[in-house]
Amino acid sequence: MSPMDIARINDRVKQRHLRCFVEVVRRGTLAEAAEVLAISPSAASKTLSELEELIGERLMERGRRGATLTPAGEIFYRYASASLTAVQEGVALIAQARRDARHSVLVGALPNVANRVLPGAVEAFKRHHPETTVVIYTGTNKQLLTQLRVGELDFVVGRLSSPQDMMGLRFEELFYENLAIVARPDHPLVRGGRPLQTGVLARYRVILPLSGTIIRHDCERWLISRGLTELHDIVESVSAEFGRASVLRSDTLWVTPRGMIALDLDQGWLAELPLDTSNTSSPVGITTRGEAGLGPLARQFLGCVRQGGLRLSRE
Repeated sequence: MSPMDIARINDRVKQRHLRCFVEVVRRGTLAEAAEVLAISPSAASKTLSELEELIGERLMERGRRGATLTPAGEIFYRYASASLTAVQEGVALIAQARRDARHSVLVGALPNVANRVLPGAVEAFKRHHPETTVVIYTGTNKQLLTQLRVGELDFVVGRLSSPQDMMGLRFEELFYENLAIVARPDHPLVRGGRPLQTGVLARYRVILPLSGTIIRHDCERWLISRGLTELHDIVESVSAEFGRASVLRSDTLWVTPRGMIALDLDQGWLAELPLDTSNTSSPVGITTRGEAGLGPLARQFLGCVRQGGLRLSRE
């Protein structure tokens, strides 16, 4: 391949080609990569074909079991992944510089830590930096990590995500947290005061975490381990407001991270069903692009979050 050929290829390979190729490798299938990229599987397949035609090499073999890199694909993946990471880091550093100039810190938090770890961390931080604006965004892990990668957030506080979602990111464990199954205090399953079998959940409407989330996976694994393979009446939500309101007005049950409803349990507003969920324990911590890339204000707020999380780990 001549220098002119290489220059021509460089001019025609676009970021959409690289993103599609890298996501297929990370996710393992066209369908999952297409979902992440918000395009159809056929569009993802067409983009990959364009890239292979431009380079003049088959980069991956695609079959029923997913995509497998060819030798040429393995070489190209190393550099495509590195180039995308470099662009993301550059954009993130520019965004960080803007935030530092505006004296603001932007943090993503799963609902279970937004009401348990962050209030104390904000209070501790504001004692020294009352003029700094702290902006807290909530959402699913996948949504928040996407924002983190492109520099829209300084760091994320939540459960450890899947290996695919964590590529290029750094996780610092703070504490472990179980799921809890809760109901209103006068729910029939609470009033009985008797030991419960997991099968009773199938008699009621159950609010579960969103499909595809880490906590939904933990929940389904727990149900299967207890012999319950299917619930017939479910609602999916990660909204604390919706879950709380639904449970208090009906016999609905709610499966949620314990941290999200810790205050409700302490105050007696909700009651936890006597079911052993110890095998749903998962690490909660801080995810960053690398602490070295944080500005001084974000680093100080991260320190406050870290201290709050470590206090919870000792409780």
